[in-house]
Amino acid sequence: MSIQVHEVSSRGELKSWVKLPYRLYDGHPHQVPQLFSDELAYFDRQKNPAFEVSDVRLLLASDAGQIVGRLCCIVNTMETEKLGYKRGRFGWFECIDDRRVSDSLLNSAADWFRSKGCAEMTGPQGFTDLDPEGLLVEGFDHLPTISGSYNFPYYQQLIEGYGFEKDVDYVEFRSRVPKNSRVLEKLRKRFARDDAYRVVTCASRKELLSYAPAVWEVLEAAFADLYGVMPLTQKQKDFYTKQYFGFLDPDFVTLTFSKQGELVGFMIGMPNLSEGFKRARGRLLPFGFLHLIRAYRKPGTVDFLLAGVKPGVPSGLITLNGLAMYDALNRRGVSYMETNRELEDNTTVTGIWSKFERVFARRSRVYRMDFR
Repeated sequence: MSIQVHEVSSRGELKSWVKLPYRLYDGHPHQVPQLFSDELAYFDRQKNPAFEVSDVRLLLASDAGQIVGRLCCIVNTMETEKLGYKRGRFGWFECIDDRRVSDSLLNSAADWFRSKGCAEMTGPQGFTDLDPEGLLVEGFDHLPTISGSYNFPYYQQLIEGYGFEKDVDYVEFRSRVPKNSRVLEKLRKRFARDDAYRVVTCASRKELLSYAPAVWEVLEAAFADLYGVMPLTQKQKDFYTKQYFGFLDPDFVTLTFSKQGELVGFMIGMPNLSEGFKRARGRLLPFGFLHLIRAYRKPGTVDFLLAGVKPGVPSGLITLNGLAMYDALNRRGVSYMETNRELEDNTTVTGIWSKFERVFARRSRVYRMDFR
């Protein structure tokens, strides 16, 4: 019997689409399951404002009545305006080890993208660069962060076997937090001579939330020219603010201000919750929230999510933010840092981590297929 591919068209099918990775990776030691309720809400067209600026198809593949694969297909109007042409993004790819299934899903996606006038197809990517990006191609023995993702090694053969080629790679590192560092102390003395900027941490989540609009302004200006970054609507910013900012630990967010009081840079980290999410198994109840609270309050590792400075401001301000973060990590007794995804050629950011004792953790790849 041939593989059947169809678009999700009901609430029940959406639940099946969201549930597939929970079944495929059940009990896998390096899979960090997201909270099922959050995933279901994220792909609800009535709740996620990304659907307002994106043409989206959620695909399910079945074999003899059993769900065996899924794919999300996205054409984002904001990205089209930025690029000047249409790009088809595919993401949240999950599949059993069967080329018939992966080819059927990718054929359906490619046909739809071509019908929409897309010049190319790239992925895995999400609605924005704040979503999981890239297919894991190295680092299968490391536990990902909750903002990252994991996939089986055979996914690479399925994607490349279809004809996709590398577009960009993201790299991630794991570093030990040094108790004393001669290099960092030299940097601290150097910046102590420059009083043009000051770095602060917020006293509460409420105070941190008050700076959210300014953080978005810096983020968009700093990231505008990076691969895969697109403008966000105000509704999307509000959506992400509600989803993330209220759950950040203010200790691990550093903000840099000019003498005039303008926010010009930031660094955002959060307690590593990967083990907590594993133990929660996708559910907050009955005891999942206890695992998350325990991991949040006493983190052994902090994940670095984002860092940036406004164009025209010295890029060394990222290091200034890093020094303040280093102090916060030692104050809270944190032993390790996870860097999350960074473009492999982004030497400004990767250069920061070269100052620490670090090990390579993961490499993720975004692929591309040209339709022209």
